[in-house]
Amino acid sequence: MPKTDCPARPRPLRRSGHTRPLPLRRSGRAVAVAVAMVAAWTLTSGVLAHATLVLGTLEVTPDPPVPGAPLDLRIRLEDPGLVAVEDALVRVELRPLGEAVPGAATAEGEVGAALVASEPFGETAPGAYQARVTAPPAGTYTLTVRDTTFRQEEAIANLQLAIGTAAVGAVPFVLPPTATGPRSALTWVLWLVGVPLAAGVLVTVLVLRAGPKGSEAQEPTG
Repeated sequence: MPKTDCPARPRPLRRSGHTRPLPLRRSGRAVAVAVAMVAAWTLTSGVLAHATLVLGTLEVTPDPPVPGAPLDLRIRLEDPGLVAVEDALVRVELRPLGEAVPGAATAEGEVGAALVASEPFGETAPGAYQARVTAPPAGTYTLTVRDTTFRQEEAIANLQLAIGTAAVGAVPFVLPPTATGPRSALTWVLWLVGVPLAAGVLVTVLVLRAGPKGSEAQEPTG
């Protein structure tokens, strides 16, 4: 009978004594995940209090405010990078327009007692604060936002609020930076420099460890 050629059996691959290193593609994916986690943690970690100016927005409910009725005040605080400012101690005061108010450089005479003063706002979400007052009689008032997060230091913003007339909408304001002490300044520097630096070191270590492993993947031997 004629001899038929049978296909040769494939030779088994030789395996080294150690585990095959992680392919570079998977290592790169791990690095990307680590970078994303660090970035998300950095962005979602709100700024504690503030050592720079703070951007605020005031909203009221009901809008327009009803004289003599309960009035909910909501304040949103963010830093210039639009990161929520957490753990702030905020309250507001209402005075008739034209009276001397705290923090006004052109104010003449002594600042009198506020017609309406809120309790410290409660933080309902990171950077979001809310309090309730009783709206004063119809008219236009100066609403003073007072941030006393740091002891013996205060950031003040004054804005107008009309009661019993047109809708208020979202009213923007700016709280100036406070002169923080050495400990607060050090904390700010650590947040500003330390976190990105730590993230860079972590990513560098992961890349250096993943690179050699990806290039040392075992090849089949004939």
